[in-house]
Amino acid sequence: MRFWEQLKKIFSNSKPVKFTGIKQVEPEEKLVVHEIISRTETELKYYEQWSQSSAKCNFLEWLNSQYHSYKTFGKCDNALTFLMIPSMNGFAVRFDDSRWHAQDFLAIFDFLKHIFSTQENYWLQVSDSKTISKGKNIEIIERHYLKPPMQFINQGEKKNQKFGNLMITLNTINGKVDTLKLSATQYNDHLFEKAYDFDLLMELLSEIK
Repeated sequence: MRFWEQLKKIFSNSKPVKFTGIKQVEPEEKLVVHEIISRTETELKYYEQWSQSSAKCNFLEWLNSQYHSYKTFGKCDNALTFLMIPSMNGFAVRFDDSRWHAQDFLAIFDFLKHIFSTQENYWLQVSDSKTISKGKNIEIIERHYLKPPMQFINQGEKKNQKFGNLMITLNTINGKVDTLKLSATQYNDHLFEKAYDFDLLMELLSEIK
């Protein structure tokens, strides 16, 4: 029995959301599975094909053009949201099956990890998958958590944090891809130099061929 079918069987008897006369009572959230991310041969093969395809270039060009639109006009594609606050910057892409294949988002998710690991020497602290049940919904959250390169510095010098800590997540709800997110969180203490501007992160992605 496939993994997803097993999960549906486990939660087929879940109780529905309860309502009171005042407000909706949220169903209890339960952690079902927590494991290290691993890829099947099929997924690895798809990733290799995608990384050499026009689909990769088209996505990165679209992301760059939408960031330019956001910075210039304050608006962008409805499928995309940019987060720009003092200590954290990032973006979230909502899946649209009229534009992308579900496998594309998985490939993009792993591709972003690869880019920052190889080109910026980030090290991977966490790469895991959590399956959570909430009422009759089953959500899978995959995460790549990357930290700036380890450095040996002289006393009194500050560390280069680059873009800060990077969190890349891929959310799937009831077997359907939902959202891909990337966030860069800065260190704001005296041990680190000021983080690179988020514009440079987006420029890095735009220059990938």
